[in-house]
Amino acid sequence: MALIRWIKPDSFVIDVGTDHAYLPIALIDRKITHKILAIDNNYKPLVKGRHNIRLAGYTDLIQLRFNDGLKNINFTGDEVIVIAGMGGVLISNILQEAKSRFQKNQTFILQPNWTWYELRKWLADNGFQIEQEQVIKEQNKFYSQLLVKYTGEKYAITDTEAFCGININIDDNSKLNFDPASTNSEDDSPLAVYSAYLSRLKRLAERKSRSIALYHKIRQDIESMIAKLYSD
Repeated sequence: MALIRWIKPDSFVIDVGTDHAYLPIALIDRKITHKILAIDNNYKPLVKGRHNIRLAGYTDLIQLRFNDGLKNINFTGDEVIVIAGMGGVLISNILQEAKSRFQKNQTFILQPNWTWYELRKWLADNGFQIEQEQVIKEQNKFYSQLLVKYTGEKYAITDTEAFCGININIDDNSKLNFDPASTNSEDDSPLAVYSAYLSRLKRLAERKSRSIALYHKIRQDIESMIAKLYSD
């Protein structure tokens, strides 16, 4: 549901790693688009996805394809390419293979479940502009979702930005009722979720700093970011 907010009506969506086809079905349920190519490189989830599509009554609306990432697919530039629910290194490998076929301003929605640091570094090094991010919490797990445009122009991001994210969307109105001292674990306002996300990243950076020096600076930066949230 969180991924859908970035998809404009009537877009052509390519869902890479569609698994059980929940995203394509949700797009049609909400009348956002019916132009969808759902891809997976594993037959078992594709069979389940086909079953779910049939139950939803969308067999004629969703094109399902067994395919390895974006191989053998050409692009006009109008597609919204969604790659979610896998590691950041795998996402970057999928993008690398298809990079020569992407058009300028091609839109991507990415959700790395791990190795997000490596993904953001790769995106910056390879001309994929991270326009916006959002942090989602589900079942006590945090997920970073990235809205990305391909520009072909390399840019620099810091280690802390690669670890924590950049251009993160937080609803300013949530600051009005935000109490950093609250122990209410049910607070799901954007600011509360982001604060908890940073706290978790701080603990992870602290563990990593025992063996990797650059995480000392990242941990210190996260402490400053949390303090700024509280002061604002």
